Amino acid sequence: MAEKRFAIVTGGTGALGTVVTEVLLKEGYQVAVPYTSERNIEPFERQIGDLKAQVTLVRTDLTVETEVQNFVQTTLDKFGQIDVLVNTVGGFVGGIPVAEMAEERWNFMMDLNLKSIFLCCKAVLPHMIERKCGKIVNTSARAGLSGIAGLGAYSVSKNGVRILTESIAEEVKDLGINVNSLLVSIIDTPANREGMPDEDHSRWVSPDDIAKVILFLISDAAAIINGAAIPVYGRA
Repeated sequence: MAEKRFAIVTGGTGALGTVVTEVLLKEGYQVAVPYTSERNIEPFERQIGDLKAQVTLVRTDLTVETEVQNFVQTTLDKFGQIDVLVNTVGGFVGGIPVAEMAEERWNFMMDLNLKSIFLCCKAVLPHMIERKCGKIVNTSARAGLSGIAGLGAYSVSKNGVRILTESIAEEVKDLGINVNSLLVSIIDTPANREGMPDEDHSRWVSPDDIAKVILFLISDAAAIINGAAIPVYGRA
């Protein structure tokens, strides 16, 4: 019998996270998924179908440390261990120059895209360090590689995810833990198609293809990869 494996997927009820969760479930993982909105649960469960028996859903605000710590402890109490953390949590707000940006909008991007991943990594790492094994994959973005007019807050937050990933990777590189990030561009989701109907959608990367990269990074075959920021752009 194959050894049971356990994962957390943040943003797991979103367009990308649902696909990542489904792929892990099909690989035999038990998956814990934090969520904030009830409206995402029905389409999430519809997509994963009978595999939902392998999912633990916990309402959690990932920008509040006590809630993140409680979520991770709930997961450990049920699973006994956490082998994988995949952070797909995040969002996009753009089109606002820095000179016109409200502080609340800036803070929203930092909290949603960066603070959430920091808190999740912080909560899971002590367990992984104690076991001397674990895989973490964080979702950064191509836009985090350079400054882009109108995307100041988004680009800074996603660059922060990449640097955070590299920092953690250095801290745990001798402890059997791999920490990497993905640099995504435009993902082929219904929301993006609706928002950009005139674009060539065939050039975008699909959630399924991103999930395949994640599946490789958490596999034994990727044991030598640590601290990498891997471009996953499609042809965008």
